Amino acid sequence: MVFRSCFFLIIVFAHPGFGQRQLFLTPSLGMHFPLSYTISPAAGDGGYRANVFDFGASFDLTMQYQLNPKWILFGGVKASQNAGFSFKYGVPSRDYSKGRFSTTAYTPSIPVGFIRHLSTQKWLKLKRRSSMLERISGDKDENILYLILFRMRLLAGVSYNYVVPATYDNQMRNFSYGSYLYTVKDRKYFSPLLGLNFQFFYYHKNHFQLTVLYSQGLKQVIEADVDYQLQSGDYEATLGSRGSYFSLQLGYPIKVYDSSKKKLK
Repeated sequence: MVFRSCFFLIIVFAHPGFGQRQLFLTPSLGMHFPLSYTISPAAGDGGYRANVFDFGASFDLTMQYQLNPKWILFGGVKASQNAGFSFKYGVPSRDYSKGRFSTTAYTPSIPVGFIRHLSTQKWLKLKRRSSMLERISGDKDENILYLILFRMRLLAGVSYNYVVPATYDNQMRNFSYGSYLYTVKDRKYFSPLLGLNFQFFYYHKNHFQLTVLYSQGLKQVIEADVDYQLQSGDYEATLGSRGSYFSLQLGYPIKVYDSSKKKLK
């Protein structure tokens, strides 16, 4: 439903009456860092901490519709593991060892939102390229003098997420030093997202884009009861997840529609 609404908006803004528009199909690969939190800590274990920041791979396929140089609408699908929990445990001087454990659930999602241009960055000016610029006929763009060019943009929106059922849901499972009961509280949830998008370009042509993104789940979707045994004793902890995550994504926008070129034909 959310994706259909976003697609409808894209079709509306694509009408010729809205001026020159561009549509990009952007595939991207990323590193996903699911976040969890402690509900009940492992009392007595000085090495216990929630979150070890293990990461998994993600794949996105997004439509980005540029309304003008400052505003972009986007909508797409994401294959990733947003929901899960992780923790570390043990004090080496007391337990002669320490460990870490993490597990995640496959959580496909449908993100929609907007991108707002903030600034254009120009780094590493090459003075020797001045003569090259003078020989260029037609549009003389001084951007050719810079080695690194990118547009810094704010990204905001909301994502609909679904925790896919797995065989280990609501069952006791083992890990190196103990066991855990993994309970799914809610499979469907929404999460607002906020990030920065860096679109690298050179002489009017977009190249790869780097996105740093944070998504915050609004309700608990997973709970894990953990029991583990160390040299210093037996410990219990309870962790939860709202499906929140931090991610780094690298994508490449492929232009599939340009209203200005259509008008020239």
